[in-house]
Amino acid sequence: MKQIALLSFAALASSLIAQSNAVTGLDGRLSLIDDLTYYGRRGAAHPNGEVGMAMLNEMCNPGSVGIPWSAAMASNHPVFGFLLVRVSGGRMEQINDWSFCKHAFTSTNYSGACGTCNTPGGSVMGVGCSDTYGAGNNADRFWLGPPAEIDPWLGTWNPIGSYFDYGDPAVTGASAIDGVRTLNGTQTNAFDSVKNRMTVREIDLTTPVAQYFYAIQLIHRGEAVANRGDNLASRGCTPTYSGGSWSFPNNANPMTLGTVLTRWPGAEVNVGQNGNDDGRFFVGCVVTPLGGGNYHYEYAVHNVDNNRGGATFRVPIDAGAVASNFSFGDIDTNALNEWTAARVGNEVVFTAPASNPLNWGTIYNFGFDANFAPGSGLVTLDEARLGPGALSVGVGAKVPSGSTFAQTTAAGIGCGGANCQASFYEFFVNAAGFDLANSRWALTFSGGNYTLSQGGGTFVAPSASATNITAGDDNGATVTLPFSLPYPGGTTNALWVCTNGFVQAGGSDTTYTPSTGGFLSGAPRWAALWHDLNAGAGQITLDSSPSAVRITFNGVPNYSGGGTATFQFQFFPNGNVNVVYGAVAAAGNEYLVGFTRGNGAVDPGSWDISANLPGGLALCSGPTPNLALSASARPIMGTTIQLNTLNIPGGAAVGISILSLTEYPAPGIDLTTLGMPGCRLYSGTDIMNTFLVGGSTTSVPFTVPNVPSASGTVVMNQSAVLKQGVNTFGAITSNALQLLLGIN
Repeated sequence: MKQIALLSFAALASSLIAQSNAVTGLDGRLSLIDDLTYYGRRGAAHPNGEVGMAMLNEMCNPGSVGIPWSAAMASNHPVFGFLLVRVSGGRMEQINDWSFCKHAFTSTNYSGACGTCNTPGGSVMGVGCSDTYGAGNNADRFWLGPPAEIDPWLGTWNPIGSYFDYGDPAVTGASAIDGVRTLNGTQTNAFDSVKNRMTVREIDLTTPVAQYFYAIQLIHRGEAVANRGDNLASRGCTPTYSGGSWSFPNNANPMTLGTVLTRWPGAEVNVGQNGNDDGRFFVGCVVTPLGGGNYHYEYAVHNVDNNRGGATFRVPIDAGAVASNFSFGDIDTNALNEWTAARVGNEVVFTAPASNPLNWGTIYNFGFDANFAPGSGLVTLDEARLGPGALSVGVGAKVPSGSTFAQTTAAGIGCGGANCQASFYEFFVNAAGFDLANSRWALTFSGGNYTLSQGGGTFVAPSASATNITAGDDNGATVTLPFSLPYPGGTTNALWVCTNGFVQAGGSDTTYTPSTGGFLSGAPRWAALWHDLNAGAGQITLDSSPSAVRITFNGVPNYSGGGTATFQFQFFPNGNVNVVYGAVAAAGNEYLVGFTRGNGAVDPGSWDISANLPGGLALCSGPTPNLALSASARPIMGTTIQLNTLNIPGGAAVGISILSLTEYPAPGIDLTTLGMPGCRLYSGTDIMNTFLVGGSTTSVPFTVPNVPSASGTVVMNQSAVLKQGVNTFGAITSNALQLLLGIN
């Protein structure tokens, strides 16, 4: 593996020298991805149609120079590419088309995630500045163009002869190549609701027990590869179909930076590039023991910014090994352009037809079975087109060749946990959908947590002595409380009141575009009506006494669309909170309503308040996780690793570490009949060692024998913890670990 790391480092270092248009100090960062939004469907009846969608993204400038931001038909501006992937059946695969890219057209330049903004104007993103493109903005087909026109490595785009130049329907002759925009609003308004947006087949959104992640890629001219680590971001979502429409609420998988392949459970992910002026392939690999000395090798290859694309994918295989059951997956349903697979010498070779190379911004899948344990090696991608750089790219991966590569693979799930949520919210993507005018909701504080209900709060008109809090557009002020207000997770003597319809414990946020990411990651927040509002003098007032604090938004205008909103926060010294609405004219941008403990709270998904509020909702400090098992390192011969049992419930005193060469594959053996509902056994019980519990996490050492002949052996490990009252039997189990012993 050291040799592979050195090869990868050498390739990256060489490319840094060769990148022809790098601009010193130029650096863009994705600071938020959020709000995957449905914009319509087409085709056959559900679930056999296609849906169009878009997402929100925020980026900022942590560099030392401004980022050019000239709208098309100028050529130098950021572009954004989009992905939706599914993890199911041991495979991570892209399920959207090779989606059109967003051409950014102006930077709003505000202070945010990268610091203080010097606001140089919309044609440049200044140092420290941030900019948000909402889902509606990224769904606007007037600014969406084909990815094939973009060189993702150099970040260049030529407007002459582009899609914007020739339009849709396309013109011909000189008008198609004159650099003057032909694509116009009349043309894009004639499109159906799916065309050119990120497009996904509905059937791919209905896979049971699958995980889904949406992702975005930032590209702009002249950024060195050393600064591109934060140009990729992803987060989890849960596709939900109801009432003839789709929604994609975020789930407990928060935003992370880097290739989406890192979301693939158990995957080893490495990167390589051709060593000259072209970009990178990321390769993720999961090797699954099949029993009897057989293994399934599954690869996902993400072409992030290699402009020439991939034409073959080659995996070394031991001379004595047998490969079978080849599989391939791309992003379309065309059976005539599938890559073919065959063993050629000591390689398994997947070959693309000329019409279907692995282009940038796409993920293809390759798999096969082999009767040989995984070792360390390099897979090879041969370039599809002529251009700068080498003819092939090598990437480190697990392969059925060389020395056995020790690995740890989780199997199954633990038990003993319970689900509950610490936040609730409803996100109204379309303003017209807001339905809470002249209603109310209440949070009752007890035992450190909230219970949500309709409550009995009524609107109290501001008194003659009410004081003005703040006014203007995107402003805020701190209000000192006459009592210490308890809330889940803390107490506060002051509240920050933002003109955009929310109150929070700490911070000074004035963001006018609501997002679930911003809601859950910031300070604890009560959002009666997070929306773009523009308050006039005297429209946000405070009535404060030792018995109650009332913050009233009285006829505050929408920033756009006309109309006003009236609503009131009521805070009480016992921690109870009422939110009461008067007349609200729904117009303008999105709305978000709810409460969160913030600070990275788990996303429970959007919750229909008007429909579900009569039944109430118990909020808590967060879900109780299942008992879990992990290993501190790979089981390499002659080393000692720690087998870590996590999420042990309080009051447990004794645990059991189970070891065996026998595996009971998922779903394992159901232990419900023993009085352990939800618990399963995945390992034989040949060796069971007890250990004393030393807190919520307890480690047990496992010494891997230094016996070369044992290389390739799979040892199963599972934990159990004894606790009276946890269930009828008094024990819970963890997931299992498949410990593949190897010499490196």
